[in-house]
Amino acid sequence: MAGRIPQAFIDDLLERTDLVELVQRYLPLKKSGSEFAACCPFHSENTPSFYVSPQKQFYHCFGCGAHGTAVSFLMEHENLSFPEAIGQLAEWAGLEVPREPGSVETEPTAHLIEALEAASRFYIDQLKHSPAAVEYLKGRGIGGNTARDFAIGWASAGADTLVRALGGHFDTETLLAAGLAARRDDGSLRDRFRARILFPIRDRRGRVTGFGGRLIEPGEPKYLNSPESAVFHKSQTIYGLFEARRAETRLGELVVTEGYMDVVGLAQAGFRRAVACMGTALTRSHLDLLFRQVPRLVLCFDGDEAGRRAAWRAMEQALPLVQGMREIRVLFLPEGDDPDSLVRREGLEGWQRRLSASAVLSETFIRLLAERYPLDTAEGRSQCAHAAVALVNTVNDPLFRGQLCDLVAERTHTPRPRIEAMLGQPEADSQPAVAPPRGADASSGGTGGDTPRAPNQLWSALLTRVLQLPQANWRDPGIMRLVAAGGRAPEILGSILDRIEASPGISTARLLEQFRDASFFPRLMRLASLPLGDEAPELSRRIALDSADRLFREHCRERMRSLSSQGDRPLGPEEIEELRRLQALLAQGEGREQHGE
Repeated sequence: MAGRIPQAFIDDLLERTDLVELVQRYLPLKKSGSEFAACCPFHSENTPSFYVSPQKQFYHCFGCGAHGTAVSFLMEHENLSFPEAIGQLAEWAGLEVPREPGSVETEPTAHLIEALEAASRFYIDQLKHSPAAVEYLKGRGIGGNTARDFAIGWASAGADTLVRALGGHFDTETLLAAGLAARRDDGSLRDRFRARILFPIRDRRGRVTGFGGRLIEPGEPKYLNSPESAVFHKSQTIYGLFEARRAETRLGELVVTEGYMDVVGLAQAGFRRAVACMGTALTRSHLDLLFRQVPRLVLCFDGDEAGRRAAWRAMEQALPLVQGMREIRVLFLPEGDDPDSLVRREGLEGWQRRLSASAVLSETFIRLLAERYPLDTAEGRSQCAHAAVALVNTVNDPLFRGQLCDLVAERTHTPRPRIEAMLGQPEADSQPAVAPPRGADASSGGTGGDTPRAPNQLWSALLTRVLQLPQANWRDPGIMRLVAAGGRAPEILGSILDRIEASPGISTARLLEQFRDASFFPRLMRLASLPLGDEAPELSRRIALDSADRLFREHCRERMRSLSSQGDRPLGPEEIEELRRLQALLAQGEGREQHGE
């Protein structure tokens, strides 16, 4: 196989690539201050919210949240793999992509994808020879074209039908790792899916990464998904997203349903904008992924008590992600109905009417609170206000946060200033929050409009500025002592500073691309997309340094707590010396803070 693409070549290629010129190949850009703006190519909109920064060589859409580098743009817009995107940029630059000898370039999971693709083709062929499965689909209103579009297949009842069919092409470990087979007690292999309608789950490039299976005869479990694997992660997987993007290239909205039959049934009725989670509760990762595709989501829930509990959990996950032009609506279905049964009974027009009548998230927020805490008594209104404030505290967007405050004040008969005073105050049984950096306010916090109050927010404030202002001198003693403190986050910060030092003048995009293979790459991309507004460079530096100082002092406190909780064991001389040193460092920091340094 071909070798890896050298990082030095990728760095040089990005240095030669102008993101503004690249994006202009696909859509017209207009100058907007120091950046360029256009209507986003990843979702439908009439007002430009897609911005390209020549300085950072980075793009960000304030509508759907899409963001990235030149490589990311090609991967998302053209559905290319990373090597394919690099190859396209190299072709435009008149360069040939080199390969490192003796190294493996292709994805280490390529053999799993090949096995899953082969299994999908086998299951599709098996469906043709199963009258019972075909009749079941017809009975659910699913026609041949829809079954073809979603690559629906059939796993026979045979114990090892697939294993025997693929055994000559894939080894045992591959079939096990792909989740297609399992071991019996005697060590032999059996098919994981048997006597089930199979729905392949495809990634954004259309590659099969797993399956969802449904029994058509009585039995348990009725639904069975592929197990977690190197290519299939239920908490990060959305069923039907590839098909929705293929059907409508400029999606403006996605409807999130409970299962794959809902997605397929709606598609059969002509509605191609439905997706589903794979048998798991809706998570922040799911929502974040969906908001990178569209600015508006409609979440569907059953109208019973279980549906309301699911809606509450989803609301808790969604509130921190609502910002800018993002919108979430909630549709409660009639009890006993799901989208599939509803659209078959009421037709596409009836379904569209229900979607149009869905409630915005803020209305659902108040509705669910009022169901838990009665608003006709002083005690109920007080409990409702406390519960509401705890949720509002998770909201990052300052405008949305303010609107929710108004709603809570109105519905609970509580003065707005009192609601605002409650915000940011820890509950009695919670840990005290870390104070925000001196001089930081909602517009300069760089964390979505909220000033840092906890270690994670302090890390966001620090890393956001280092990533977006790599030309600044970050080799400050206050930052370097944090790096030396040890731990995962300090190690990542140290790696970023090393890359900056090795490439003076490096852009944000070039810096990010050096971490594309790292597990924390998506987190760095999100931080690089956070708006700093008109924050002056000196203020950015002061906020970053202050965040580093507070993080280091929290590290010292944590270490002191650890040393002081040794039980009956007396501290050794080295531990006593370390405790004294930590106490001195904290005293120095507190002395500087008292003098306003």
